[in-house]
Amino acid sequence: MGRLLSALVVLCSYAHTLWGDPFNPALTDLEEMSQDFVLESKQIHIEGYPLAFNPSLIRWKGEPLLFFRARDLKNRSTDGMGVVWLDEQLAPCSDAQILQIEYKGRTFPSKQQEPKPIAIGDRLFLIYNNTISPYLNPEIRRVHQVELFFDGNQFTAGAPDCYLEYTEENRQRPEKNWVPFEYDNELYLAYSIVPHLILRPVLGTSCCETFCQSSACAPWDWGVLRGGTPALLAGNEYLAFFHSSINMPSVYSKGKVVLHYVMGAYTFSAIPPFQITRISAEPIVSKNFYHGPNYRTWKPLHVVFPGSFIQDEQFIWLAYGRQDHEIWIAKLDKQGLFDSLIPVP
Repeated sequence: MGRLLSALVVLCSYAHTLWGDPFNPALTDLEEMSQDFVLESKQIHIEGYPLAFNPSLIRWKGEPLLFFRARDLKNRSTDGMGVVWLDEQLAPCSDAQILQIEYKGRTFPSKQQEPKPIAIGDRLFLIYNNTISPYLNPEIRRVHQVELFFDGNQFTAGAPDCYLEYTEENRQRPEKNWVPFEYDNELYLAYSIVPHLILRPVLGTSCCETFCQSSACAPWDWGVLRGGTPALLAGNEYLAFFHSSINMPSVYSKGKVVLHYVMGAYTFSAIPPFQITRISAEPIVSKNFYHGPNYRTWKPLHVVFPGSFIQDEQFIWLAYGRQDHEIWIAKLDKQGLFDSLIPVP
């Protein structure tokens, strides 16, 4: 079904480019693909940050903790990274704090994006990306890591590491969404999903060494697979959510060919070489994923972006951003999600 729909999307996109919008009654509505395992979703509002977006969720020291990208309403900057404690109903229960990270020798402003928390034992780390050059064309981004400390009231940040040396390093290519996970009480980073290239950071340096790599033929027709959430052990394998994007006309874009972001899930083995085992057959969608306010974005987009998740034996709570302006959390039936995944050869 996913392959057929993707082919129709490409055909409609080509026809729209040539002749306008001849197929308007049949425009794609992704929410018609809604799955039953998405049980509910709710928007999270953070006091003082009404347009916060792209959240990441972790349970740390027994309590839910939410990281997010903050939007400055005066200068429209989206470079701040915030954090707020949640209660067990996943509602904010503390004042939000903007993290202050000091960069030794940096003489130009930070442009931090996509905070992803990961716990290694009792230690809390944040994986994110930032620019390494003041130049905008091209804007060069690299993945950073910083340890966070909590004194019972505020979070403080240690000295960040910026990863500049790794196998696939290319000066002209920005790096954003590496997938962090914990294995054998160490931090690892998946540089890419296909192939599944795993890096091991050398803490305190700018280097990541290649740990292992495995190949896979992932049947996904919605764009290039890119990282999304940290990966967590779920039973005898790791689970993570990815994102991809595709240009197409839809009911949300009113027939215009616009970039649409979608998300899915995948699993990989719990031991090296961390082989990809299963993947979503089609995008994970539910009501209110795409329908809603259309905000002005940096270019025309329709976005659902997975950030991170927490879980128990029955359910998954997935934090995601909508339209680069909203924070949402979806409750998923865990077994239903796993039943929807298909094997990867």
